Order: sequence, then structure tokens, then C-alpha cells
Amino acid sequence: MLADAYVRREYYPHTPRAVLDPERRRRAVADRLFTYADVDVLCLQEVDAALFALAGTTLPDSIGRLLPKRGRGEGCAIFVRRALAGDAIWREHVFSDHSGHVAIGVTFEGVAVVSTHLKWEPPDTPANAHRGLGQLAEILELWSSGSRIICGDFNADADSDVAALGASRGLSDAYASLADACTCNANGKKRRIDYILHSPDFTAAPTPLLAIQDDTPLPSVTEPSDHLAIEARMDR
Repeated sequence: MLADAYVRREYYPHTPRAVLDPERRRRAVADRLFTYADVDVLCLQEVDAALFALAGTTLPDSIGRLLPKRGRGEGCAIFVRRALAGDAIWREHVFSDHSGHVAIGVTFEGVAVVSTHLKWEPPDTPANAHRGLGQLAEILELWSSGSRIICGDFNADADSDVAALGASRGLSDAYASLADACTCNANGKKRRIDYILHSPDFTAAPTPLLAIQDDTPLPSVTEPSDHLAIEARMDR
């Protein structure tokens, strides 16, 4: 979502100044959320209280829950369509590494869906010191079996140890078939660091993404966040 606290002009040199205006960007976020009003599940990251309230207003047919990071004004959220959420069981998890990062999950109709934002580490960080890798390992222990969909900003490329861990536990990457798909261009490099991982009982049909380059403005006039939203139809 791009929490308001992280919207600084120097972070987004290619973005027109007017696009970063808080009120204008909130309207743009509301417009984008409205396009997802009929989805079954929506997983969000970098959600602050104002954006969560906005999402709740924009998605009146869904039930949502926000789990803030510890010591931060933003966190992870999930919205589930009310028609599916009658027997929903929610689970909140704070990672054990004292980073303050969190994961929130909801289980309904035999399917567990998790939203998270893993901790970034430099690419040369050893596996035993990589907090994002450890965080994903905790998720895979907590939600270890059955029908699972794990979504979020993993802060790691598709060839990373983080992505490999999901594959080693039998999870598929919904966007693996779209090799050129990129979701952000932080630090002037286009990359895909956002994921929908799923258990093998699902077949995923990912929505193609807007083609971005290293210098594509994000946020932009048409994109309210510094990450592109990813989406997939999941069939069993």
C-alpha cells in the first residue's frame, strides 16, 4: 500500500511531486481498492490505520483485520468477502527475531491465507543470519499443511534462498510462469519481490503485470503505490 510514513520525495525521484500529496494518493488508493471489491481475499502490506479505515469503507462487502508491526505505525492486513468469512479463524504472529515484523492469517472453508512483509537483508547475508528467511520458515511451520496461500512482499528475488525455501516445502510461485513480471524498481532496479505462494492442490492463473523499467515512476499517476499489485485466480 505504501504507508504514508514512507512517502518521502527523495525516495521517488521519478514521481511527479503532486502524485505524492497525501490526500491525492489516498483517493488514488481508494480508487484502486474499489477495483478489487469483488475478490474473495485481498492481502495488503504497509497498511497504516488511515489506509485500513479507507479500505474498510471501500470494501463494505468484506471483513478485514489489521496486525501492526511492533514499534511501527503500519502492518499487514487481510480482507475476506463476507459471504466466505462466516466461519473464519484468524491467527496473528509476531516473528521471534525481535524485528517487529508480523504475519496475519485467516482460515475459511479449509483454506489458510497468510499476508506478510518479510525483513529485507543484503543479498550476501548468510542464510543463518537472514531474518527474512527465518521469518518465512516460521510461517511455514505455523501454517505447515493443508490448502495454503502465502502472500506478501518477501524483499527477495525469485532466485533467492527465500524463494527456494518456499519451493522446498512444496509451495508453488503463482507468477513463476511470467518470467518478465516485475513488481517494483526500488533503488533503480526493476525486480519482482512480491509473491503468491500456494500449495499443490491449487492451480494458479496470474494476472499479467504492467511492464516497468528501472526508471518507471512508482508511485505514478496511475499506480498509487511503489509496488504493483499482483493477482491470481486460484482453482482446486
